[in-house]
Amino acid sequence: APDKARSSALSGRNSQDLEDMVNQGRTAALSMPIAPLGGGLPVIADGVVIGGIGVSGVKPNEDQQVAQAGLDALN
Repeated sequence: APDKARSSALSGRNSQDLEDMVNQGRTAALSMPIAPLGGGLPVIADGVVIGGIGVSGVKPNEDQQVAQAGLDALN
């Protein structure tokens, strides 16, 4: 989970988007210092990425849902 959060914070993207890129053949993403696995979301305040939320432990789509619930709780 920490790697998913870090990946989202560094990229400013949903980590599922990063996983999708790799699955669609953009393997160059594997050389980046990220974990391209769903379950991470960037935390954005005033248009600036200030951190990330990462969840692991259930099915990938459920990781994403739990991460979204955490992000929603911050807003």
